[in-house]
Amino acid sequence: MQTNGVRLVIHKDLQMKHDEITATINIQALKRVRRHLQKINVPGVSVFKVRGYGAHKNFFKRGWMQQNACIRIIAPENHTERIVKALKDAAYSGLSSDGIITVNSLKSFHHIRGEEKADQEG
Repeated sequence: MQTNGVRLVIHKDLQMKHDEITATINIQALKRVRRHLQKINVPGVSVFKVRGYGAHKNFFKRGWMQQNACIRIIAPENHTERIVKALKDAAYSGLSSDGIITVNSLKSFHHIRGEEKADQEG
């Protein structure tokens, strides 16, 4: 596709809807989660060390803050279920403080390196 003299290349996988999958997990489960995601060929993840509190406050620390890992994955929506399952399986320890997973549909998805943009309209 040409746009004002610039060649626009849209990858096949960018032409489908994408989801943002965010998991906040116990930081000690991070290595196990990473291995599970690599095993199912998730091509990329962003990992952040975060501090916060929710249902499980750390009453022994000032401000009740607990350190966790936050994992963010952008994936085609048809991969979301298997990624969520892998996250749950790997992060599960049986404790009520294992973490949470959220899934949001993306309005748009762009690569910074070029003119590529996903068609999120369907």
